Amino acid sequence: MYTISPVHACFVLRDIRQRGLPEAPLFVGTALNSAQLESGSDINVDDFLQLLENARTYTGDETLGLMIGRHANVAAFGPVGGAAATAPTLREGLQVLENFSRLHATNARISLSSQLACLSIRIRYLVPLGEVGRFHAETATLFIQHYVEMLTGQPLNDALYCLPFDNPGYDEAYARCMHSPVSFGHEATRVDLPHHWLDLQSPYFNAEMWNQAQFYLAQRMKEMSTDTENTYTQHIRAQLRSFEPPLPDLDTIVGKMHLSSRTLNRRLQQEGSSFRDIRADVLQRWARQYLAETEHTVEAIAALLGYQDTANFRRAFRQREGCSPSQFRQSTAAGKV
Repeated sequence: MYTISPVHACFVLRDIRQRGLPEAPLFVGTALNSAQLESGSDINVDDFLQLLENARTYTGDETLGLMIGRHANVAAFGPVGGAAATAPTLREGLQVLENFSRLHATNARISLSSQLACLSIRIRYLVPLGEVGRFHAETATLFIQHYVEMLTGQPLNDALYCLPFDNPGYDEAYARCMHSPVSFGHEATRVDLPHHWLDLQSPYFNAEMWNQAQFYLAQRMKEMSTDTENTYTQHIRAQLRSFEPPLPDLDTIVGKMHLSSRTLNRRLQQEGSSFRDIRADVLQRWARQYLAETEHTVEAIAALLGYQDTANFRRAFRQREGCSPSQFRQSTAAGKV
């Protein structure tokens, strides 16, 4: 059974009350009531989806997702949000959200993927959301916007918001809420965030609170590893994919996780992987991207990836791709013709 924090449902309940409407129709077909929502305990995702549908039909408000999104902030994510709020940089806060967002909603996953021009923040859901899926996408997008603007103190007007549905027709409402361009009809909800935002120092950084939060989340990671396959492998891959080259080394990663390198290596080995192999996979992804999407020389790409010797880069690339970097570039260019 998938569960979710009741925070967003409480926003809907508050909206119903502010409209002066009776509450009972909001809970039809669910096992919920106002007291249960206000207790702060997680609720069943199916009940939450029905509550959203009830609110939509009850109020006739098709901009419900924007209403929820206007109020969405890190406080809604509990301990994970607390860690994100006190992170040293936006990048590290987003990494926390990626790795632990399931503690807020077991049916949702946030993934980060660094590209040449931006960091792509992708939100996907493990259960069908039906007609109210649009509300989830709008809320998630506005949450990312609020979080970036909170940490940086600047309007986020140069990102791209990609939404997985056709334009619903309320452009003025989008213009009031969304500070960056919006694009419709995508496969999944995604925010493309330019790199220049990621490593700005946050004024909310508090070393003591950040360290306490990291310790707590590390403990939760340990708990999650008992019932989630390849937890540490997924965590390390996610961490590395959120960086641009040169990628951080093992000591940097274990410092963030409050583990020793020996402990992490042992846990990765138990999952059938290793830090070296995971890092090599992520570097190979960057190598393919540089070769396919830039005009950098092979020597320049090798240097960007952290190779001291171009010959070592050529050798590693051939072992993984079965061809040289130059041959890969030629074949990619031919495929674009």
